[in-house]
Amino acid sequence: MGATWAAADTRRLLAVTLAALILFTYGLGVGTLWDQDEPKYAQISREILQTGDLFTLHFNGKPWFVHPPLFMWLQALTGKLFGFSEFTVRIWSSVSGAGIAAATFLLARFLYDATTGVMAGAITATTIQVLAQSRLGVFDPTLLFFMLLALYMYLVAYETGSRRAHLWAWVWAGLATTTKGPIGLILPAMVVVALWAVRREWSRWREIPILGPVIFAAVGLPWYVIETFRHGEVFLRLAVGHYLFGRFFGVVENQPGVWWYYIPVLLFGAFPWTASAPSGVAWLWRRRRELGSQIILLWCGITVAFYSAAGTKLPNYVLPVYPVLAIGIARLWMEAVRGTPDARRLMRWVAVLLPVNVGLFVVAIAVYGWVKYSAEALALRGPLIMITAVFTAGSLVALGCLLARRTRAAFAALALALVVAVPVLARQTLPAVEQYRPIPRISRGLRAQMQPGDVLAAAGMSEVASLRYYSEQQVEWVETPADLAQVLCRRERVFLVVPAIEDDAWVRASLPPGVRLQGEDGGYRILLKDQAVSCSGARPAP
Repeated sequence: MGATWAAADTRRLLAVTLAALILFTYGLGVGTLWDQDEPKYAQISREILQTGDLFTLHFNGKPWFVHPPLFMWLQALTGKLFGFSEFTVRIWSSVSGAGIAAATFLLARFLYDATTGVMAGAITATTIQVLAQSRLGVFDPTLLFFMLLALYMYLVAYETGSRRAHLWAWVWAGLATTTKGPIGLILPAMVVVALWAVRREWSRWREIPILGPVIFAAVGLPWYVIETFRHGEVFLRLAVGHYLFGRFFGVVENQPGVWWYYIPVLLFGAFPWTASAPSGVAWLWRRRRELGSQIILLWCGITVAFYSAAGTKLPNYVLPVYPVLAIGIARLWMEAVRGTPDARRLMRWVAVLLPVNVGLFVVAIAVYGWVKYSAEALALRGPLIMITAVFTAGSLVALGCLLARRTRAAFAALALALVVAVPVLARQTLPAVEQYRPIPRISRGLRAQMQPGDVLAAAGMSEVASLRYYSEQQVEWVETPADLAQVLCRRERVFLVVPAIEDDAWVRASLPPGVRLQGEDGGYRILLKDQAVSCSGARPAP
């Protein structure tokens, strides 16, 4: 287990953290926020400042009971200090992503050594799903950062018997819970209990200080308690019944998935380290009696099994797999560098799988791009080809280095492929994609036109959070002709955003005379009602 901390370890930890932070923040403000989550959380944070209410979160003027508030508190803080922008909305995810790389270093150093920690931190920071999540204004990186620290502190307590480490584990689990709910405790706890079972150490539960759960409750549960007192059955039914239990035992917000849903997610999300994963797992399995292997295998296995069993599935749910799996992959590479025969044999499979690695990436781009968004992908073929070429070149260079037994150079080539891809993504791909994202442009145009008392509505389309965020106007979402008539009669001036497609012809058929076209952008029409229309059957404006 980890040796005494040295000054060199501090320098390594700072280097890993700073390098990850630079990678995650480069060009961070490029491109508007992605629907739905980024603008939704940003708007909730803005409404915290508008309402002055830290506990009852609001979106579009209505209470929002989906997740706890810690991440939105952080966004509100930077919004208040520096204003709301794409950069300030996303910065906490990037800081948390750098924290994930740092926590990976700490775990790997504890389980193995500092050199493995540096390599594991580098793998984590250059894993495509970790990179993507750390550059979006969402709270999954913050949740994972706290969970990894909880795991690390428990392992320190497990090895040393430190009461202080035990208590810090409960603090970090409490912060994870205040970020995204009880999963912040549940996932680390399942791994710990499984570890006791595997090692036949059930008596370990007696080492947990009584003060630990008290600290967890004080840090992680106040939001649930306060909101229960404030809103009673409504809060419990939504926050606990629907979004907690309902998310696991059923399908929430139309996000289902087959039992093998996370297999392709992990294959693509682990890129460019996908080819190393099978050999890394094999290395760990052959040493499954060692604590390090047990921790990594249990964490990854339980995470995938838990979310595969859940009814609701999203790619970001398995984010916790990557940094811990990175430790096992790093250990394999480290042993190969040292010339360990077993590791060198397993690295042959890495070399065999590297071309497959590239093929999977190209196929994923082709399927998702040219099949689902053929017109857009054709227009963006230049940046997409460049990104693909960078990843392909990195994998092929790594393959050549492995064949020449230059393992360090192969490792560097894979890591640098993603590092080089970030400027291409930030400076070419994302700006080119903006032309196909009309809602932010429409919203800003409406914000410039609208006057106090005007109404903004959207009909024939699902709720689009960026319309609310970028327009800075409350949006009325219209789903039926009766709702549309009611909205049009509410004020003298009503701006209406509708899709310009035949599937929503009911909207055009329900429009009374006096509603005129203001403009059209990217498949959406902006209509304006600024004169009296027939309001038969509609309730008067409040």
